[in-house]
Amino acid sequence: MMGLLMLAAGCEGTLTPPAPKSSGGSGQPPTVVQPGEKPGTKPETPKPAEKVTIKLYYPDEEGEWLVGVPATFAAEGRYQAAVEALTAGTEEKGLIGIFPPGVKVRSVTVKDGVATVDFSRELIDKFVGGSTGEEMLVFSLANTLTEFPEIKKVRITVEGNRPDTIAGHLDSSAPFGRQEKLIKKK
Repeated sequence: MMGLLMLAAGCEGTLTPPAPKSSGGSGQPPTVVQPGEKPGTKPETPKPAEKVTIKLYYPDEEGEWLVGVPATFAAEGRYQAAVEALTAGTEEKGLIGIFPPGVKVRSVTVKDGVATVDFSRELIDKFVGGSTGEEMLVFSLANTLTEFPEIKKVRITVEGNRPDTIAGHLDSSAPFGRQEKLIKKK
């Protein structure tokens, strides 16, 4: 019998006798220790997701100014979320959405201070604005993304390709910087 016990101990590590049962019981269930956790320590509570607040820039109804509307996003995925919110439009009184209906944000990547936003084909195919509309669209996007301090310029691509222009008025082949002169001051 002792040999079997020693053999079992060799296979399983050391045998520990079961803890004595308490007759006075606290009524609490036994504490379960997870793998990698030390007995007597509390598991780490997950940190709340970090948030970031920026302004989304929408044109006013006259198409003269861009107006910033505060919006808060989770830090993770913030660029994509901000552009998707911008393309969805706004319900703010006196402001309009400028992106064509049905446009999708395929991706947003940031490298060396330049955000590249890749849109679906609807950006060009369904855009109905003239030169002012094109300017408002481009700089609502550029001004919104440059709210993030790590972004200095914004490049627009459509289905992975750099368009020469969106509607024939602005050269879209190079990245756009922020345009403070279009922002309405309060």
